[in-house]
Amino acid sequence: MASDSFQYRVLFEYKRERGDDISLQPGDILTVNKMSLLAPDYQEGDERSPKGWLHGTNERTKEKGDFPGTFVEYVGVVRVSPPATKPWTRPVPPTPGGAQAPPGLQPPAGASASGGELGPNM
Repeated sequence: MASDSFQYRVLFEYKRERGDDISLQPGDILTVNKMSLLAPDYQEGDERSPKGWLHGTNERTKEKGDFPGTFVEYVGVVRVSPPATKPWTRPVPPTPGGAQAPPGLQPPAGASASGGELGPNM
C-alpha cells in the first residue's frame, strides 16, 4: 500500500535549536508525510506554502525531525511504496549432520518425525 508524501527543497540554512529539530543546508530535499499536514494540530499554511513547523526526513542525511516550513519551497508529491518483497524464497540449507533434531526438540517416544504415531500397520 503506497502513501503520498510531499517534497521540499531547502532555501536557507537552519541550525538545529532543539533535540527534535534537524539541520538544513540549501538544496537539501526533505520528504514530509501527507498525513502530518492533515493532522488537526497543523493549521498554518498548506502543503504548497507551509508556515509552521513540519516533521520530515532530510534525504541527504536521512535524519528525521522538525524544521521551519518558511525555510523551504514546495517541490511536489512523491509516492512512497513499502519495500518490495523478494520474488523468491531463499532455500534453507540442510541441517549439518543429517536430520537429527537438537536435544529437547526430539519427537516424543513412539512418534515419527512427522508427528504421526507409530503403529503395527506401518
